[in-house]
Amino acid sequence: MAVATALTLVIVAGYVFISAAFTFPPSAAQATVRQTFAPYFSQQWNVFAPNIMRSNRELQVQVQWREDGELVHSDWIDVTNIEFAAARGIPLPSRISKSSFNAAQAYMSRYNSLSSPQKTRVRDTFIEALGGGEFAPIQDSTLLDEIDAAGSDGGDEEFEPVTDSDVVDESAATEASGNRSAVVRFLRYDYMLVRFAAAFGSAYFDQDVERVRWRVETQRTNDFLHRFDDEPQSEASVVTFGWRQPGREVDPEVLAIFDDVVERYTGR
Repeated sequence: MAVATALTLVIVAGYVFISAAFTFPPSAAQATVRQTFAPYFSQQWNVFAPNIMRSNRELQVQVQWREDGELVHSDWIDVTNIEFAAARGIPLPSRISKSSFNAAQAYMSRYNSLSSPQKTRVRDTFIEALGGGEFAPIQDSTLLDEIDAAGSDGGDEEFEPVTDSDVVDESAATEASGNRSAVVRFLRYDYMLVRFAAAFGSAYFDQDVERVRWRVETQRTNDFLHRFDDEPQSEASVVTFGWRQPGREVDPEVLAIFDDVVERYTGR
């Protein structure tokens, strides 16, 4: 009986000590107790959503083609909205329905690793005039050197870096502003988006696309108390990038795939 009583007192004393360590002001004992017992007894609000999304991003594309020798441009196409609309009501949609959303996330991650002057440069065109009315993409090496030389003057007040875990991948977030490797990472994804936008635009408008550009619209989600409100609490921010010219025509096999995708998504 005495042993049982003593054991009970030890358990109660331990429980009281642990509870006090969690609730009392910060101390060395509290840090030790938290580190030891938190994995077993603490409730984590994000246990089922460790990378909860705090913003919605949409990739919107605009393309140019020639009619009677003159360049004409399309309206903006909200590619992400088209993909999501096709997946609504489907319990287990294909991951391809998030392709433009994922692309926008990865692209802006790389964009936010650049310095302010570099961001200004990459929002401009990547096309140069050759003379005689001819244009071409700026050479890779020239573009890389130009952006790298833009400097590393620090943050951008107008377009603040997004640091949500669902938006910025860690490898890009750790890139130093002005680092040449950060520029390389950005340009690689930029070239991928050029080809994606050219293929999607060619299939969507049934035209031989000559130039493309895109913009990324970011809308912060409402906080918990306003989660059911139809109106957003904050204005959407839009970052528009300049015209790019594909270095090659869209491969016929790739175009056939995008023709099928556009038909399934839009019925066009």
